[in-house]
Amino acid sequence: MPTQFFPEVTASWKLAADKIVDNKVPAVEFLKAAEEFVPIFDRLGTIFTPVKADVGGNVKKLKDAHAANPVATIHELVIAEKAEGKHKLKTSASVALLWFKRAMQFIFTLLQKVSTGLDANKAAKEAYAETLAHYHGFMVKKTFEVGLMAAPSSDTMLGCLGNDKDQTMGELREWVAVATQFLENFHAFLLKEGLDDSSKV
Repeated sequence: MPTQFFPEVTASWKLAADKIVDNKVPAVEFLKAAEEFVPIFDRLGTIFTPVKADVGGNVKKLKDAHAANPVATIHELVIAEKAEGKHKLKTSASVALLWFKRAMQFIFTLLQKVSTGLDANKAAKEAYAETLAHYHGFMVKKTFEVGLMAAPSSDTMLGCLGNDKDQTMGELREWVAVATQFLENFHAFLLKEGLDDSSKV
């Protein structure tokens, strides 16, 4: 039987949330929380492999950028890059944060919809259409859409995330409640700094 996925992960996200000061997200705590979230994609199955690569790859880029410039917050890291004119580099924390935020908006929206009772198969398709699809070109979009046809049902998904459906649903809702502030924070920050590039891939 699978262990409960969310309790330790949500605890890390709450720790990072508790250390937000003046709307600036603490780098060390947040990167730890983000890294601990990535294994969810292994539990959810191979159709989520591209999203795992996106989220995990961008967490690594953020960690590498932070190692090179160990400032206190994610916001300071991005602002420092912008001041140096490095924010458009593919390896930059700025680009990594943008694509991390977008991929996380997809999985967040999916889980949020499941938490309100929508079946996960339909939730995955709706979540993609509302989030990542806006930034994907024709070929990437078709690849995602075909893959999501095999998205699991809610019962299957919840079964992958814990051994008690009702308990897992409650834990999922708790993570959604905590994660909301991070995605809203990063979205507003990237818009304010003019870094929400709408180019498609």
